Amino acid sequence: MFMRKGFLTRKAFSLIETLIVSVLFIFIMLVLLTILSSSRMSWQISQAQTDLYQSAQKAMIEMAGELTEVSSGFADTFIFVDPLNGEYVQGVWFASSRGDSLVAGEDGSADNYYMHLAVNNLADWRSLVLYCAYETSEGTKQLRRYVDYGSSIDYYAGANIFPLTFISATATQLNFLEANGVTVITINRTGGRVLANDIATEDTNNNNLLDAGENDGTASAPMDNSDGFLDYGVNFTKNVGTIRIILFLCKEVSGAKQAGLILSTVLRTTVKFRQP
Repeated sequence: MFMRKGFLTRKAFSLIETLIVSVLFIFIMLVLLTILSSSRMSWQISQAQTDLYQSAQKAMIEMAGELTEVSSGFADTFIFVDPLNGEYVQGVWFASSRGDSLVAGEDGSADNYYMHLAVNNLADWRSLVLYCAYETSEGTKQLRRYVDYGSSIDYYAGANIFPLTFISATATQLNFLEANGVTVITINRTGGRVLANDIATEDTNNNNLLDAGENDGTASAPMDNSDGFLDYGVNFTKNVGTIRIILFLCKEVSGAKQAGLILSTVLRTTVKFRQP
């Protein structure tokens, strides 16, 4: 039997060489894992910010679209101290010419959810709509839309109903006085439809004043937006023929590595009423 020269004398990898290669491999893997983790975190933050913005945008589009159908004399803002958390809360009420979609219209149409206009092209009221904040038992602050199609009164051809006067709020109810000074309309706060979660207030000391530190644009909690307004999550400012809306959402990103990271988004728009 013949063997090639040097076959028996060939050296294998030494222990030190093996250790060096292993350390280098582990180091490279750690670098790659760090890059992947950082990229994943950035994607999560970006996705959370996008979700927050889209939530605010969807709510703003719905509010703006509905308020363009409203007459200035049949809408107004209101503010109260919320018994749920002691914070000042702002909302808006308005008469709507859209009826209950589950009830047939007076003209025989199957769906009553359309704008009802009188012969003079003015709106015929069919419901009362409110936008207002509500804090759930879990602590989530929400913007909700409430509608009343006439549980206690008939808005259609009703007299001395509007304008309404806000009179009181409890943990479960909002109470308004009709123009006749006698009849009270009660809205159930626990009902309604959620338009957006994570609405925030800058009024951290609950004194209804824009104090130092509540409008400086800080990046840490409590987040604010340095816009010169005391934001209650949703602000309504009514002017002659228009209403200005500011929607302020803020949330903390979940996850151990992102703990303490606060994201926020602010949308603003001015809506012109259909009728002054």
